[in-house]
Amino acid sequence: MMEKNQVPVDLLHFNEYYVQAKGAAFFAAVTENQQVIGTIGLYAYDGRFHALKKRYEHKTAAEIVKCYVDPAYRRLGIGQQLLKAVEQFAQSHFYDTLYLHTHPFLPGAIPFWTSQDFIERLAEQDEPWNTLHMDRKIQPVVM
Repeated sequence: MMEKNQVPVDLLHFNEYYVQAKGAAFFAAVTENQQVIGTIGLYAYDGRFHALKKRYEHKTAAEIVKCYVDPAYRRLGIGQQLLKAVEQFAQSHFYDTLYLHTHPFLPGAIPFWTSQDFIERLAEQDEPWNTLHMDRKIQPVVM
C-alpha cells in the first residue's frame, strides 16, 4: 500500500501488530534529538500473497516490513543495524526464515537486500508494482 494520505493498517493498529502480537517487533533508529531516521518491523508471515502459497510455514517464517532509512542517513550502516536487530529478535523467537517483498521503483532496495544475502525467489509481473519476493534463512542460535 503506497497511498500517501492513508495510514497502513499495521501502523493504525500498532499495538495489535507489534506490541501485543507474540513474535512481532518494531525497531527505530533515532538521532540524539530523538528524530526517527530509520525503521524496521517484523511479524509472522501471514500467507497473504497468493503467488507464495505453501512456500512459507506461518509459524517459522517472519516477514520484514516498514524498512526505511531517511535518504540523508543512507549508506551509514543504519539499515544493516536495523536488520541485525530484527534477525536477533527472529532467532530468539525461533523463526527460521526472513521473508520480504520489495519493488524496483524503491531506490536502492534491491541492491541493499541482495547485499544482505537475501535471495530473489519470485518476481511478479503485477504492474505497476512488479513485486519481488526475497528471503534468507536465519542461522539458529547456538547455546
